[in-house]
Amino acid sequence: MLGLRTRGVYLIVLGLGCQTLGNVTGNVSGGGLGGLAGGLTGDCGGDLGATAAANRLENFIASVNAFSTSATELDTSLRTACTRMATDLGIPASELAATGGENPTQKACDRVARQLREDFTALRGTAGLQVSLDVQPPRCEISVEAYGGCAAQCDASYTPGSADVQCEGGELRGTCSGQCTGRCSAEVSGSCSGACEGTCSGGCTGTCAGVCEGQCATRGADGSCNGRCQGTCRGTCSAGCTGSCSGRCEVSGGASCSGECRGGCSVAYTAPRCTGRIVPPRVSAECRASCDARLDAQATCTPARATLRITGNVSTDLQARATRLRTAIESGYGQILDVRATVERVGRSGAALVSAVRELPSAVSDISVLAARCAATSVTSAVSAAASVQVSVSVSVSVSGSFSAGS
Repeated sequence: MLGLRTRGVYLIVLGLGCQTLGNVTGNVSGGGLGGLAGGLTGDCGGDLGATAAANRLENFIASVNAFSTSATELDTSLRTACTRMATDLGIPASELAATGGENPTQKACDRVARQLREDFTALRGTAGLQVSLDVQPPRCEISVEAYGGCAAQCDASYTPGSADVQCEGGELRGTCSGQCTGRCSAEVSGSCSGACEGTCSGGCTGTCAGVCEGQCATRGADGSCNGRCQGTCRGTCSAGCTGSCSGRCEVSGGASCSGECRGGCSVAYTAPRCTGRIVPPRVSAECRASCDARLDAQATCTPARATLRITGNVSTDLQARATRLRTAIESGYGQILDVRATVERVGRSGAALVSAVRELPSAVSDISVLAARCAATSVTSAVSAAASVQVSVSVSVSVSGSFSAGS
């Protein structure tokens, strides 16, 4: 449910509860919050002043812009992937068209999810066929320096480069000019005595996390290999790459690391990145929510890969269906997984951004009429973007779950 009032701006968004922006126009002649229906104007992307309050609001607006742009791009990417897969699956365009108040992305993707489920189930239920989905999930990283710059803008007490920044649910990575106390990763094309990240040909006696072109001992719920691979492992072979490694070879850190140091450096990293969630010390909830939303929207991700594996003789009546399904998965399913990974991350931080609206009054009331208008329109944009992201989360989960019954 989504509700807006022009006085006080009460928000009820997706179960977040009732949040109030407060009377941000208390000092504005005539009251009211004109322009609520519109997006952020060019004026709102400019300099609102040199005070700490102005910096806080500028940071909030920049975060909303990044979040809103990301929400639009993710919806477009999701709809594009589903439309492309629908073409590969032979679904008529008329069955994808939204009518009335239907969401066009949800309509197209729901139809694709149903067809994927039907085709996959039909193939798996055929005697003599072994059907599996090999998946290498996407991996995302956030720049610690960019996050620090954002935090310093919205919280004057924060000092960028602080050593007590934490990377929750992941690890710090970057260039280490001192001793790499974690693991060192470098580009190779040949033997690898540690973990091979990329393509391990000849067999992986450790755990292959990703796509196994051969026989995989254990698979995860999403179809990715998560065990020993007899064949070629594309993703990460934790140890025992018996053939050649093409990509990155990761070994225990030592006195120096000429490549990328992961998990620990005796001095401060150069250009550090976090593969999880950055937890800065001592910043306000509003500042953290703003920076989470902005940097999650700007995360750098390696794309997912997906391949349909069919072992056995496919009967004549199923060959066309098998070909359509394989083509659709290779053309668009990886993009669906990319979107899912991003929208789930952005959705959490976007919800926190909307929830942090209650912190805005103290940053707005003493700035200007323009600041009040920009605050109101950015709240509206954040709410709209949050609703869009939640739809994308639901849709991407539905499509990626099409294979869960037999992955």
